[in-house]
Amino acid sequence: MDVGPITITGMASDLDISGIITQLAAIKQRPITLLTAQQSTYTANLTVFQQLTTKVLGLGAMVSGLHSGDAFEQVTVSSSNTDHVVATGVSGAAVGNYEIEITQLATNHKISSGVVAASDEALGYEGEILVNGSVVSLGAADTLEDLRDAINIAGVGVSASILTVSDTDHRLLVQSLTTGESGALDLVDANDSDILESLGLQTGATAIEHAITDGAAGDYLSDKFTAVSSVMGLAGTLSGTVQINGTNVAIDLASDSLTDIATAIDAVADVSASVVSTDDGYRLEIVGAAGTPTFTDDGNVLVTLGVLGKGIANEVEAAQDSQFAIDGVAMTRSTNAVDDAIEGVQLQLVAATGGTPAQVSVAWNVDAAVAEVEQMVSYYNSLVSFINTNQDFNTDTEIGGAFLGNMAVMNLESALRDQVTGLVDTLGGDLLLGSQVGLTTNHSDELVFDSAAFRSALQANPAGVARLFGEATETTDADVAVFATTATTRDSGADGWAVSITQVAEQATAQSATLASGITVDETLTIGGVDVTLTAGMSLDDGADLLNSLFTAQHMSIEATVVGDQLHLQHEMWGMSYGIVVTSSLDDGAGGTDLGGATAGVAENYTGQDVAGTIGGEAATGRGRSLTADDGTDAAGLILTVSATSAGDQGLVRVSKGIGARLSSFASAVTDADYGTLTLATNSISSEIEAIDDEIERLSASVDRYIGQLQLDFARMEMQMAQSQNLLDWMTMQMDTLSGFGSSN
Repeated sequence: MDVGPITITGMASDLDISGIITQLAAIKQRPITLLTAQQSTYTANLTVFQQLTTKVLGLGAMVSGLHSGDAFEQVTVSSSNTDHVVATGVSGAAVGNYEIEITQLATNHKISSGVVAASDEALGYEGEILVNGSVVSLGAADTLEDLRDAINIAGVGVSASILTVSDTDHRLLVQSLTTGESGALDLVDANDSDILESLGLQTGATAIEHAITDGAAGDYLSDKFTAVSSVMGLAGTLSGTVQINGTNVAIDLASDSLTDIATAIDAVADVSASVVSTDDGYRLEIVGAAGTPTFTDDGNVLVTLGVLGKGIANEVEAAQDSQFAIDGVAMTRSTNAVDDAIEGVQLQLVAATGGTPAQVSVAWNVDAAVAEVEQMVSYYNSLVSFINTNQDFNTDTEIGGAFLGNMAVMNLESALRDQVTGLVDTLGGDLLLGSQVGLTTNHSDELVFDSAAFRSALQANPAGVARLFGEATETTDADVAVFATTATTRDSGADGWAVSITQVAEQATAQSATLASGITVDETLTIGGVDVTLTAGMSLDDGADLLNSLFTAQHMSIEATVVGDQLHLQHEMWGMSYGIVVTSSLDDGAGGTDLGGATAGVAENYTGQDVAGTIGGEAATGRGRSLTADDGTDAAGLILTVSATSAGDQGLVRVSKGIGARLSSFASAVTDADYGTLTLATNSISSEIEAIDDEIERLSASVDRYIGQLQLDFARMEMQMAQSQNLLDWMTMQMDTLSGFGSSN
């Protein structure tokens, strides 16, 4: 045996030193051998527990359709004549039989230009046109092909192509990509050269484009204070002297805003003009005192504003809506794909039915629901079988399974059984037990599923079956709605949880001073870091419109309104997380809005307020209008939307968890990364394995030290014995020498 550079041979002692050390080391290593065997058992158990966790998670995932209720909302949809109408459906579609009669299909608007001799030669037209509101510029050197490409590149729901009739006959085809009357092409000659008319796309005659009572209105624009050309994105200059009731009105779109134009037209006798604001934007409205005024355009100014329009010269196909009837009720849509007539059903209109209606049938897909329950039963039984197998005791080997006597697994198995056999009575109803729909257990705690009984129950009471398996909620107060629940949210029971509100949610709101005379001094407000100037002479409505233009352009979720003699700024979102920061160029009391800080240049942050209250008498956290039950409470994870305007009691909320919902929540709870019973059991085994690793490492180091010490001790013994032997040999030699010397004398 070697000890470092020293070789212990046992020659001096004539002993098997290596064998002795090996035997002594083996004795010393016996605890390590026992720990290694124990560790192997723990490792095997850990694998089994990990497999159990996987199976529980699999069960939780498998019942998702039962939990959500989707399994009971599947439908089958059929059409008696797919040549006329094709029908499809989604979960929750309205079950029934429907008679569909189609008289007209929706079509795309398509127009053609006049004849152009060559598609690749310069047209000689220069200016801008509007295609569905988007600017398309044309230069004198541009060809018909260039115009086609420019329209397509604009990407405004229009397709342009060239039809070649002959070598000298080329025509531009322009088609809307949207069917229906609302998809009609909107072409505007935003130039004084009549380009569209020259190309043969439009006629020269004009007519009122948007008729209103006793007048006409223009197109909607996003801003009424900025020059029209700038708002529309026009680069060229466009001006002219139009006539309203025979009176000249000079308009320059490059410098005049909608407000400026309205002011100029309003000066015409017996005519009133104003800018009207709607959700679509701002538009010019011109009304006559004695009926609709007469209009004479100049330079296509009124055409560009949308007050007047030109007709289509060559219409290939008109823009028309689909016309059909469902069970005798006449309807129209802009498309042939109709998904909002029958709940959950999409109808694809293919052809007119010609007096023979098509029959569309929507029926419950009972097979899908049965399959979902069968899958749940299969996964459940696989899990129970796995538990039972690993709880067995082998009498031959006298070794028990990994789960034998394990309280965590015993409790888990008991709780698992409770999820499927317990009462589901929170919301009442006739179906309260799984056994009522063919779901029972056998002597091994496995589920037994009678699909015939289930089908019968589902046909008789689909809502009751869905409630028995899924999750359902209800509130008794109209100002409280359930937004969501989580796996930690428990079943509330029939008594429910009382909702009490101590503070209602509010939006951030800033109110100006009373401004009975409107805006009387110039004032610059900085809102969200962006400046906007209110000028003296503006009405409060003008001020609100100007502010809203800013908010729209900057994508701010703020709205300005006029309330009485005040300007109100209000954030669209609720709660203290959303505020409005305002700075004014004026001190408070200087005749301005008094918005912002009391001193000019000092910001004021107007904030909202979060809802506050309790759910079931326990703590809840508010954010905006959302009230969420805190962790550790019975309702933990329940999120309510509270729209109450005053504090107080807001009725009850009930949460019912059926068989599928319970299994889903159960799977999430026992596998929770922090507190799940399976997680804790698995972590405990892992800790044991780690502890044994540490102990083996400690004992191994001790054995190594022991062997090292033995080697040193035996080495010293060999050295000492060798020295003793050498001394003995020397003494023997000396004795022999003395003995010989004596004999010779």
